[in-house]
Amino acid sequence: MAEKETPKADGDTDESNKDTKKPEDDTVLKSRQAIVNLVGVDVRHVSNLAAFQFFIINSLTNLFFYCGFLLKLIGFLPFAAGILAWALVLPINTYATKIYMKQQAQLMKDRDAKLAIVNEALLGIRQIKFTALESQWEGRIQEQREKELATLKRTFMADSVLFACWVISPIFLAAASLTVYSVLHGNLSPSVAFVSISIFKSLEVTLSALPELLTSSVDTLVSIKRIDTYLSGPEIKKILSDGPDVALENATISWPVDTETPDDERFILKNINLSFPAGELSVISGKTGTGKSLLLSAVLGEVDLLEGAIYAPPAVSPLERNDQAAHPGNWILPGSVAYVAQTPWLESASFRDNILFGLPYIEERYQKVIEVCALKKDLEILPDGDKTELGANGINLSGGQKWRVTLARAIYSRAEILVMDDIFSAVDAHVGRHIFDKCISGDICEGRTRILVTHHVALVQSKAKYLVELGEGTVLNAGLTSELAEEGILERIKTHEQDPEEIQREEAAAEGSTVVNSEEGSVTAEDGPSNGNTTADQKAKDKAAKDFVEKETRDKGQVKSRIYMSYLNHSGGWLFWIILAILFSSFEAGNLARNWWVKIWTSQSDNQVDGIHTFEAEQKHGLAYGFTLQHGPFHVVSNLLNTESTEHNLYYYLSVYVALSAASGFVGTLRFIWSFYMSIKASRTLFKQILFTVLRTPLRWLDTVPVGRILNRLTSDFDIIDNRINMDFGLLLWRSLGLMGVCVAATLVSPYILPLAFVLVIFAAIVGKMYMAGARPMKRLESTSKSPVFEQFNATLSGVATLRAYQKTQVYVDRMYAHLDAWDSVSIYGSLFNRWMSFRMALIGTAFSSIVGIVVAVSPYIDASMAGFTLAFAVDFSGNILMTLWSYTSLELDMNATERVIEYADLKTEPLDGEKAPAAWPTSGDIEVKDLVVGYAEDLPPVLKGVSFNVKNNERVGVIGRTGAGKSSLTLALFRFLEARSGTVLIDGVDISKIDLHSLRSRLAIIPQDPVLFSGTVRSNLDPFNERTDEELHESLHRVHLVDSQPTTPANEPSSAAASAAASTASPVNANIFRDLTSGVAESGGNLSQGQRQLLCMARAIVARPKIMVLDEATSAVDMATDALIQRSIREEFTDSTLIVIAHRLSTIADFDRILVLSEGAVAEFGTPKELWEKEGSVFRDMCEHSGELDKLRETIMGK
Repeated sequence: MAEKETPKADGDTDESNKDTKKPEDDTVLKSRQAIVNLVGVDVRHVSNLAAFQFFIINSLTNLFFYCGFLLKLIGFLPFAAGILAWALVLPINTYATKIYMKQQAQLMKDRDAKLAIVNEALLGIRQIKFTALESQWEGRIQEQREKELATLKRTFMADSVLFACWVISPIFLAAASLTVYSVLHGNLSPSVAFVSISIFKSLEVTLSALPELLTSSVDTLVSIKRIDTYLSGPEIKKILSDGPDVALENATISWPVDTETPDDERFILKNINLSFPAGELSVISGKTGTGKSLLLSAVLGEVDLLEGAIYAPPAVSPLERNDQAAHPGNWILPGSVAYVAQTPWLESASFRDNILFGLPYIEERYQKVIEVCALKKDLEILPDGDKTELGANGINLSGGQKWRVTLARAIYSRAEILVMDDIFSAVDAHVGRHIFDKCISGDICEGRTRILVTHHVALVQSKAKYLVELGEGTVLNAGLTSELAEEGILERIKTHEQDPEEIQREEAAAEGSTVVNSEEGSVTAEDGPSNGNTTADQKAKDKAAKDFVEKETRDKGQVKSRIYMSYLNHSGGWLFWIILAILFSSFEAGNLARNWWVKIWTSQSDNQVDGIHTFEAEQKHGLAYGFTLQHGPFHVVSNLLNTESTEHNLYYYLSVYVALSAASGFVGTLRFIWSFYMSIKASRTLFKQILFTVLRTPLRWLDTVPVGRILNRLTSDFDIIDNRINMDFGLLLWRSLGLMGVCVAATLVSPYILPLAFVLVIFAAIVGKMYMAGARPMKRLESTSKSPVFEQFNATLSGVATLRAYQKTQVYVDRMYAHLDAWDSVSIYGSLFNRWMSFRMALIGTAFSSIVGIVVAVSPYIDASMAGFTLAFAVDFSGNILMTLWSYTSLELDMNATERVIEYADLKTEPLDGEKAPAAWPTSGDIEVKDLVVGYAEDLPPVLKGVSFNVKNNERVGVIGRTGAGKSSLTLALFRFLEARSGTVLIDGVDISKIDLHSLRSRLAIIPQDPVLFSGTVRSNLDPFNERTDEELHESLHRVHLVDSQPTTPANEPSSAAASAAASTASPVNANIFRDLTSGVAESGGNLSQGQRQLLCMARAIVARPKIMVLDEATSAVDMATDALIQRSIREEFTDSTLIVIAHRLSTIADFDRILVLSEGAVAEFGTPKELWEKEGSVFRDMCEHSGELDKLRETIMGK
């Protein structure tokens, strides 16, 4: 995986490709979750076959010897007749095998698709909840699940045909062989009949194992092909040539793709000639969507080089880095690279470990990095300081904090070349100035080559040595900053990026004093509040850092009865189980009748041959053996009654025997089908329950549980529920019935055997209890040891570009080996427990059989027939005891999967009750907050402490505050992600705590700082319910300047200058995908730039036109010129809406109607900007004076 290309998501949708049939391996290469499935499902298929492949050799060897015995016993012609009869079934068998292979391949594709949708929903769960789209996503996932179940049904029906073929084949073989033998020889002697039947029974044991082995082999073949498809996919090519500096020479580059794609269907940067000066700061600028991130990826070697060359200084190999021995004297490694991606990527580790990233801790350097990256205040507020555990990809940090932690990781690293993608977009202006002065151009980066993408050209121009401007699919301008300034190009580039007023503010910020205050609170909704004590003792924090990610729980003791009852009810209730019991009882009765018929047939002969089948066969072949026809407890020559039969010819006996066998075969297959039908019924219901619950659990739970853990429940556990649990129930029922039948027979034959049987049961129960005491927790441990594997894979796939840049791929490979070793060791111990029980059970059974044999041998009153039956019973009894215990054990261990699913299905959800809001609510958009107190959890202090304010109809209110002030908490309280401990929030006079969550959230809107898009089309993201016309959607895209006002053009037509800013990196050169509403959007908007995602989210809000809208620094990643236009659009478009804007830049809210200043969870100030400006000791005035844009703010506020 570390050596594979990482193609840019293409956003193709089913709708846009419905006329093009994709190859079956398509999802293996394109879907991230399909790659996870390779580990979770396909590799397990291969390992399972590897563990049981010796059965194939064993069965084929037995088959060879049994055929030899039959040839010697009955001759060639009867044997050939039997083989011919058997061969009649082979065409059906071959056809069913082909169908099974096809459906199994389709099943894996359906599982990949389901996993991808579930993963996308979990990653975008915040947006889904904010917009009250749980029901729609539930339907989408359930639809894909139904497709999977439909394929599973077809797979099983093919498997049922295979099963029936293997059951019928030995019956045909026996009937045909014995019939031809009788015709040739005129009669059928008991010796030939019973020896032949005995061999046929052994043959059936061998053949009965083959269906399982065959289907397992087919599954494995499908999986091996999928794994091979992935491993044979494009490997990352070495495109970097050694050179003194980072440079591109006549380079033409594009994002990697999986398949051959024409150049006119790819976004390409052409004819690039750049040379970034060593040890200096180089800046790359350009409008949104011009390929800035693509150019950075070229420096990392993560692109397709179509022409030309890319040069970079040679780096030290990972084996020679010797990071653990690094010290200040040899810290910087020539040629090594650090990368800050456009979307921050963090490990699920502590704050400190994310910055160290495997390097030794050097106190002085670490503290300096914390200082220059403006992280000191964050550490003071985080509950455990730098020992605080970060959730999956830093879920418990705000957007700006993630950027600064990833920047700190790069600065702390040993890299000589720092590649940074737009690090200023998510931070305040004064924080950005601090980072630039102290970090990017400070002492710690001196002598390091810095390549920086940014829209803030005015901020960085003073220290930038080299400047690049991209546009129109190539480099518009490039050169030394001094030369560009002399030629007047620098000023022109700045006006492309920013309006003149913004440039003045940036330059003023460079002159002004700076007070660093991180943007949104360090402790957001996921990790509780600041306690206001910024001088907390760091040493106290170091003692016991609290895990943010919840440990995965394991139940103890046996699976609870309520789990069994729950499964029983979900699989159809008592009626279905009674029918299943009748089918199993009928199968046992059929076996008894068939064996009784053989007794009648041969009762005239004194030479009866015992038809003893061995326990070893049962032990080896497990469930498949249980479904065979000739291994019931009464499959012996019964001598209970000496009933005289009427003389009949041979054909009469043969025909009745075949008819009874066929009836048993039919009932045996029917119980198999009925059992599967019940398992599908249970699986469907349980999946609906867990899906409903997980989508509606509180946000805090979703943030503290890794996605991989939930995926493990929804994939591996459901694989067991789909396929195995009802089989386990069936095997237990079959063995239990067999055991009861043998006990009844024993009582009729010899009551003296019962005491020995009782002793055997006691010993077996003792062994079984000891085995279960170890096996049960071991199985649960195995289930939980799988989750880290999935979590590691997800993390690696998300950050593979970062890992390769830092040369950390081998570290992650080794870490994956460690997780796999832990999983494997637990599995091996489980197998050892199994062998421990098997050996002791075999000893108990052997002792019992030996004692019975001695009693039979020394007793003068037991004749030969009674002796044969008694010995057969002894072996059969011990086998049934063991198999009953084994089947119960298997059921108990597999029910662990149901237990884990029900655990999540029973999770506490958000409130589902409440009154329905009036249809037109809210009509005015008035908001009144009274004495609001909220906290993240009952055991945590409140984050909002008596907040009171009111917002009038159509007012625009800016919300500001320093780190940890509670700005995000207020947003979450408005949407009721945090429930009020006391106080109320009234919207249009309606208490929001009284109305249902769907009504509330669907009537409000939020545009988050981290935009969330879903796979589909531009239209499906703008208007998921198809309620708007194309004209309305085009108009919304025009309002946010993603398209110009010209008519829609074909996808490959060059766009205008304005629209070129939005050209997609997954689209044809210079094409604007937003012109076509059916253009594909990849998972999480992967084929769009960060700025384009934010603008599309803005367009989505314009389409909805909510009465109340919350914006959380919603345009941080777009260029300044576009941002100015967007701010103007907000003022123009939302004149009829109440706006609450969380602002990092004071200039964006300086002309608002009122400003709400929060401090430590309370309202510090609330009033018009002018009132707060003129107020003595005003917090707002103080913030303005330290913002670096004082004059502009004064002009805006006082002129209002």
